[in-house]
Formats: sequence, structure tokens, C-alpha cells
Amino acid sequence: TQSTWGYILNQKMEEGRERNLPTAFQVPQKRIVTEKDIETFKRSKAFKLYLQFIYDLQKSVESKGTTGPTVAPKFEKLIAFLDQLEEWVAEIPPLEQPMRFGNKAFRTWHERLQANVDRELQELLPREAHPAIEELRTYLLDSFGSYDRIDYGTGHELAFALFLLCLRELGLYGKEDYENLVRRVFFRYIALMRKIQLTYKLEPAGSHGVWGIDDYHFLPFLFGAAELVNNPVTSSPDDIHSESLTDKLSGEYMYFSCIKFIREVKKGVPFGESSPILNDISATPTWTKVAQGMIKMYQGEVLFKHPVIKHMYFGSLISFDEATA
Repeated sequence: TQSTWGYILNQKMEEGRERNLPTAFQVPQKRIVTEKDIETFKRSKAFKLYLQFIYDLQKSVESKGTTGPTVAPKFEKLIAFLDQLEEWVAEIPPLEQPMRFGNKAFRTWHERLQANVDRELQELLPREAHPAIEELRTYLLDSFGSYDRIDYGTGHELAFALFLLCLRELGLYGKEDYENLVRRVFFRYIALMRKIQLTYKLEPAGSHGVWGIDDYHFLPFLFGAAELVNNPVTSSPDDIHSESLTDKLSGEYMYFSCIKFIREVKKGVPFGESSPILNDISATPTWTKVAQGMIKMYQGEVLFKHPVIKHMYFGSLISFDEATA
């Protein structure tokens, strides 16, 4: 309710004063310029806060399938917003153009997002939280790909995860909602991004070619591996090579959904050639080891990778200030 939100936000401001945190919202800025700045980032409040958030989200879906709980009422507006973004894709078809990647109709879609983002955030948030739009806008606009480059990658996926973290910092939801957040909100976002990627042929941003875990995403594999830990539906990571099992499990489990999507997009290319890293990971003995390895790999391939993390934004909610011990 509005009154509950007012109380929560007042509490946040009090906590900010007590802990010497910023008590006013600000337009987020990029702070990582050089490789040396990554070392500063590793000591920041933002890194500590975000890594714990991702770890906790992963644990929340351990050994569970995506059908899980129904959408929590607190997330209904956010899901409706993502649904609307997909409707805009249908209303803005790709242009006829000679280039294979980067359909310029994406810019028309993104312009509509830019024109409506403040109004959408006002709808999404109670009135007391509207001052935070100053910060949230940046993360949300960065979540769906680059307007200029017409590309998408793990840095944009990171921006959406940071947007969700900001909502938590504002008190919109708590740790008890993490499973619902991953299954109902984040995976809905991934489905939307697949639609946008295929419709507008977004270039993979900063792609490692076949030597990355995926052309566009990382977090669905990180969360998806956890779903399969000690789960009787699969005996080992090697099961991804069974097309019949992949088809059977792709509607319920994120990891298998990702594998199926790769096979569809790269049809006719042997999996070992199209996805050598995932192919290597499939030789890991257990899903527990895969899930643990994903956290380490996410740090190395995304959070500590200069071409990716230099695009991260920092404000008062996601602070570049040094964390206390």
C-alpha cells in the first residue's frame, strides 16, 4: 500500500543517515574507465551487494522447476510492463534492409521505450517512490540493448538485474520473494529479450564468438544450473546432449530452455562447434559443481571483464563507494 511504502522509504532514508549513505537519489554514472578501476570496483558496496544478491537468487531456485509459484501480486505490474514491451515488438515490425544484423526498427521500438519510461515507472511504483525514478530510469533503459549499436549482451542483462536489485533496496520486495522474482519476473524478461533479439537481429555485444557461454546471456545458465542440483529429472550435465530430454525439460527448467534455444537458432551446427564452452561444461560430474562454477565464471566473464563492466552505472542505490569490512 501507499502508506506501507511511505514507511519503508522513510526507514531507508533513516538507515542511510545512520550508515552515512546518500539520502538523495541521483542519475547513475559510469565509474569504471581503466582496468585498475575494476580493482576498486571489487572493493565497492555495489560489488558486495550485487554478488550476494545473485548468489541468493541462485540458492532460491535450487532443485526447483520454473513453473513453481504463481506470480506474486507485488510483481503483477512489472510483468504487465514486460508484456506491453512485447506487444510493442508486434506493433513495430522489422524493416526490409540488406544487413544481416542490427535491424533499425529496433531504434523505433527503443524510442517508444524512452518516451514512455517515466510514465511506466510511475505506474509501477507507489507515489512515495517516484523520486527514485531518477536512478531507476538509467538501469531500465539500459536493460534491452544499445540504441546506438543495436546490440545486446551480458552488460544489458546485468542492467536489468541491477534494476531488480534497486527495487529490492527500495523495499518493493524481500528475500522471501526471490524464487518468484527469478521464475516469474527474470525469466519473463529473458523470453522478451529472445523475441527482441530474433525480431530485430540484435548484434551480440562484445561477443567472444563461440568462446563465450552464450551470445547474449549468462544469468539463465547460472540460475538454471541451480534448478538441476540434486534434481531427479536429470542424472548429470551430460543430459543436455539428449534432444528428447531437452525438449521435455525446456518448458520447466531454464538451463534446458537455453540449450533448446541455442539449438533452434544455430540449427544444423554441431553443438560442440556452436557452443564449445557449454559442451565442455557438460562433462562436469554434477550439477552442484556446475552451479558453483557458474558463480565463479560470472565474475570472470562479466563482472571483472573490462569491455562489459565499463558500461555499468553507479548511483546512490548501487554505490561505487568502498564497502566496509
